[in-house]
Amino acid sequence: MPDSRTHPHTEMPTIDDLTSLILEKQPAHRDLYLAAHQLFLEVVPELRYSVDLTDAVIGYGQRQFGYDGWGMAALSPHAKWVSFILFRGAQLDAPDGLFEGSGPHMRHLKLRALEAFGAKRDMLAGLIAGAVAVLQPEQGSA
Repeated sequence: MPDSRTHPHTEMPTIDDLTSLILEKQPAHRDLYLAAHQLFLEVVPELRYSVDLTDAVIGYGQRQFGYDGWGMAALSPHAKWVSFILFRGAQLDAPDGLFEGSGPHMRHLKLRALEAFGAKRDMLAGLIAGAVAVLQPEQGSA
């Protein structure tokens, strides 16, 4: 995730703000980006988030969960997909082959189509809930 000192951010933008931003940055992914964002908020209604105004990356839980300031998760729109990133994804019980990444902590999934996202929605909701449970002991350390 980019450094907020070099990229301007907005804390807790409205859905209209996010819609305008994604239409400017990656318009083909508007519906997918907004649906994934909405899923995070449905699973964790009190979740804090910030959006990078340069590249439309949304960071979730930074001030809630710590993890060296990175928080819990991110959505990152790209030309051909939206990356669904869980910063402690390696600690979650996910189906084999779902996530990409082999580092000690982070895992990501490339969301390419709204229909495919819809088919995985319940599973992704469970992983978001799992990410909160993994980070819960750190709450208040940031």
